[in-house]
Amino acid sequence: MMALSRPSVTRRVPDAGTFVTYGVLALAVCYAAAILTRGEDGMLLVPLLLALVVVAVLALPAVGVYLVFGAVILFEQFVILGLDPITADTHFYQNLSAFTDIPIRLSPADLLLLFTLAAWGTRALVGRAPRPIIGPFGWALGGYIAVFLLGGAIGIARGSWNADAALAELRGPAQLCIAYLLATNCVRSPQAARVVVWEFVALVGVKAVQGILNAAQAASLSQNLEAVTGHEDVVFFDVVLALAFAAFALRVRSKLAVALFAVTPLVIAAELLTERRVGFIALGVALIIVLVLVARGDPRRALTLAACGALAASVYVVVFWDSQGALAEPIRALRVVTDPSYLSVRDAMSDGWRVLEDRNIAFTVQQLPLTGVGLGQEYLVTVKPPPLPAAFTYWRYTTHNALLWLWLKAGPLGAFALWFLVARVVLYGSAVASRAASRDVRWLSLLPVCLLATQVVFSAVELGLTYSRTMIVLGTVLGIALPLARSADETPAQAR
Repeated sequence: MMALSRPSVTRRVPDAGTFVTYGVLALAVCYAAAILTRGEDGMLLVPLLLALVVVAVLALPAVGVYLVFGAVILFEQFVILGLDPITADTHFYQNLSAFTDIPIRLSPADLLLLFTLAAWGTRALVGRAPRPIIGPFGWALGGYIAVFLLGGAIGIARGSWNADAALAELRGPAQLCIAYLLATNCVRSPQAARVVVWEFVALVGVKAVQGILNAAQAASLSQNLEAVTGHEDVVFFDVVLALAFAAFALRVRSKLAVALFAVTPLVIAAELLTERRVGFIALGVALIIVLVLVARGDPRRALTLAACGALAASVYVVVFWDSQGALAEPIRALRVVTDPSYLSVRDAMSDGWRVLEDRNIAFTVQQLPLTGVGLGQEYLVTVKPPPLPAAFTYWRYTTHNALLWLWLKAGPLGAFALWFLVARVVLYGSAVASRAASRDVRWLSLLPVCLLATQVVFSAVELGLTYSRTMIVLGTVLGIALPLARSADETPAQAR
C-alpha cells in the first residue's frame, strides 16, 4: 500500500521587524513594572507610551488614525472658563516649544499625524501598502489647501509678514488634508471605517457625560459658567443626534444604531447644559438635511416625521417661550431674533464684538476684493473692537466668521474652494443615500454630510475652520466616506 504523503507545511519565518516589535514590547513591560514597583513619578511612563505608539503605528498606520481621531474628540483644545477637567490641560494642540525646551514649532497632534503619514508613506514606497488613492474628495481638498498656499504667497508679497500667524492660520487646513489622506489610504475596509464611527459615538458619549458632571459640579459650587464643554463639542453633539434621528427615520436596528440611541439622552442633556445657540441652529439644519435625504427614498415617512416634528416644535415654542433654564435653551436662539431684549449680557457682548468684526471684514474686502490680505497679514480695521482675552492672540489675523475669513486670506478663490468642497460632499453623500440598496449604507453615508453642514453653520460664528479638533475630525470622516459607502455585496457607482 502506498503511504500517504504528508502535506508540506510552509513555516513563516519572522522578519526583523517582528523581532524588533516583540523586543520593544518586552522592554516596555519591564520598564513599566520597574517604575510602578519603585513608586516613581507616573510621568516617567510617557516614554513607554511613546514607544508603544511608535511600534503600533509602524506596524499598522491605521492605528495612528484611530489614535489621533480619538484624542481630538476626547481632549479640549482651549480652556473652559471656571472648570479644570482632566482632558483640558494635555498640551496636545500646543507647540512643543511652548511647554518644553524642545525648539519644535509642532504640536503632539501634528507630530502624530506626520509620523503616521511617514509610516504609511514608507510602507507604500516599499510595496507593503495598497496603491495610494485620493478618494472622492481628493481634488476638492487639494484645491482647498492650494488656496491657502496662494494666500501665503500673497501675504509674503505684501511685506511685513508674520510667520507665526501664518503657521497658526495654515495649521487647521493642513491637518484637515493630512487627516483625510491618511483615513482614505489607511482605513479602506467597511469594518475599519466602522471602527472610526464606533469611536466617534463612544467618545462623544464620554464628552456628554463629562459635560453633565461639569454642570453638576458648577451647580454644587454655585458657579455661573459660560459653558460646561468646549465650544466645538456642540458640533460633535449635533452630528450624533442627527445620526440617531437618521437611524430612526431609516429604521436601522444595527448594534451601532442601538449604541447611538443609548447615548442620545446624554448628548441631549449635555447640549442643553452647554448653552450654545449656534449648536441648536446647526442641529436644526442637520435634521432638515436628514429629512430631505430620507424623503428621496421614503417620502411618506419623511413627511410624517416632518409633520410630527413641526407639531412638537410648535408645542415647545408655546410652552417654553417665556421660560428660563436648560429646557428653554433651544428657544433662546429664536427669541433673540424677534426681541433683542432677551439677550443676556454675555450674548450681547459676544454679538456686539462680532458685529464690529463683520464691519472690519467688509471694509477689508472692499479694499482688497480680489486677493485679500493673505496669510500672515492683519485684516484692515475701520472700527476698533473692545479688547479680547489674551488667549485670542491672532484676532487681527483670523475672524469668528470663518467663512468670510477665507475671502480675507485668498480672495474669491478662497471662498469658492470651500463651497466647492461642500457641494462635492453633499452631492456624493446624497447620491449614496438615495441609490444604495443597503439601508445601513444609506444611513452611514449621511455622516460626512451632516458633519460638514454642522461645521459650516458653526464656522459662520466661530473660528471653526482653524480649530485642530474640528478639522482633524472632519478630515477623518471625509476620508472614511468611501468604505462607509460599501457593503459586502455592493459598491455603488457613486462610491468608486
